[in-house]
Amino acid sequence: MKTLSALIFFLLLSACTGFRHNVEFSRREVTVGQNTYKYRVYVPKDRAPDQKLPVMLYLHGSGSRGTDNEAQIQGFNKFIGENPQNFNFIVVFPQGHSDTFWDSAMLAQAIAALDQTVKEFNGDEKRLYVAGWSLGGVGAWHAPILYPGKFAAVVPIAGRILPIDIEEANSAPEILALAKSEKPFEAFADKLKDVPVWIFHGGKDMSVPVNGSREMNRALKKVGNKNFHYTEYEGMDHYSVEAAFTTPELFTWLSEQRLK
Repeated sequence: MKTLSALIFFLLLSACTGFRHNVEFSRREVTVGQNTYKYRVYVPKDRAPDQKLPVMLYLHGSGSRGTDNEAQIQGFNKFIGENPQNFNFIVVFPQGHSDTFWDSAMLAQAIAALDQTVKEFNGDEKRLYVAGWSLGGVGAWHAPILYPGKFAAVVPIAGRILPIDIEEANSAPEILALAKSEKPFEAFADKLKDVPVWIFHGGKDMSVPVNGSREMNRALKKVGNKNFHYTEYEGMDHYSVEAAFTTPELFTWLSEQRLK
């Protein structure tokens, strides 16, 4: 009886702690210049060795910065574990260092991790996606501008577009030039007019106000982007990443995106 009770307790505890989501995130590292950066990789379990899958680069928010190579996968054990059928692609999780943002240097290591993953797992270079939440959403907006022609789809979630004052010193010249133009949102949108984009944002986000995403929604329409979506969650706060990654339509849309 004691053994049975202990087993029941363990099963209940496992369910509460998310142990049931046995998702593997392989550990890897990449060297850029003199620096070595750690990152994680998710590969679907049922992938055939010779199958060329899409690859998503996911950029985390500010709370996951560091060097532990753990914090950046937060949430994805649940997102993938509960809906593995949605994640029919490889996901790369770089980690930005403390007191940095997704500036040129951090994006360079993220791109290096992405490229290394594509090579290691025979990823489809025509179907690369970039997504990011919060601070990572900033990176998701900037990455396709700094690396034009690389991404088949862009998914910014609760992300700013314009750099703030403390970021300007380390922002790429291309980003600063757009941000300081007479109509910055239209300037950014013009660079993305041929890039598939799906924007997600909470309507009650107090950390990153939704106005920037609304401006980009209007600007992308104005410049004639024919393949973008805008989802604003009424009443939702900053944590819109779970809602985004549990939207079935997002994954259907992603599966349709490919570079020409």
